[in-house]
Amino acid sequence: MELPDSLPAQLYLLTYNPDKERMAGSVASGHLGPALRAAALLELRRRGRIVDEDGKVVTVSGARGAGRPGTPAPGGRAMTLDDPLLVRVLEQVEASGRPRSWKHWIGKDHRQTTRCTRDHLEAGRWLRVDRSRVLGIVARTAVTVRDPASTRRLINDVRRALRGPTTVDRLDDRDRQLAALGALAEIQILAGWRERHALRARIGELTASISPAGPALRRVIQTEKAAHSSGAV
Repeated sequence: MELPDSLPAQLYLLTYNPDKERMAGSVASGHLGPALRAAALLELRRRGRIVDEDGKVVTVSGARGAGRPGTPAPGGRAMTLDDPLLVRVLEQVEASGRPRSWKHWIGKDHRQTTRCTRDHLEAGRWLRVDRSRVLGIVARTAVTVRDPASTRRLINDVRRALRGPTTVDRLDDRDRQLAALGALAEIQILAGWRERHALRARIGELTASISPAGPALRRVIQTEKAAHSSGAV
C-alpha cells in the first residue's frame, strides 16, 4: 500500500510504534494537534494555495499581485486538495476577516484537527480504528496501521533525517519537514527526551528550515507547556 501523499497524514503515521503495534508519543502528550496544523499549512503552501506575506498566512487569491499576468501560484499550478484537513484549514483562512499569523492558525482546533486526520486515514484504509466501551460506559478507541512495513520505513527515513549525518540543506524536502515537525511535537518513536536534548542544534536547524511554520509551532507548544505547568489547562 502506498503511503498517503499529504504531509499531515504522514506525520500522524509517525506516532505509530511498530514494536508495540499501537499509536504512541504525541497522541498522548497533546502536541500532535498543533504539529498537524503546521503540516497542513506547509502542504497548502506546497500546493500553491497559500503564501506568507510579512509573517501572515494569505490565500493565493488574496495575496498581493495575485491575478496579475505572469504571476503563477507558488510551485506552479495549484494541486487538488485530497485531504479533509487541508480543506478545513484553507476554509478557515479564507473565512478570516484579515490576514493572521502562522502561530494563530497553528494554535487552533487541535482536538478536531487530530480527529480529522485520523478519520481521513481510516477512510483511506491506512488505519484501522476499533471502537468499544469498557463496562459499557467508557469509550475506548484502538488505532493501528494496516501496513506496518511501509510505516516502519517512513519512521526510519525520518529518524535518519533527524539524526544525520546528511546536512539539513541536502535532505529530501518531505523527510526534512517531517523530522522538524516530529521533533517539535516530541514524537517519542522518533527520539526520546535525552536524544532530543542531544540533537537540539540539529532540531534548531530543521525548525529554521521550515520557517515560518517551524518557529511558530515551537512557540505554540511552548505556550501550551507553560499553561499546563501553571494549571491553566
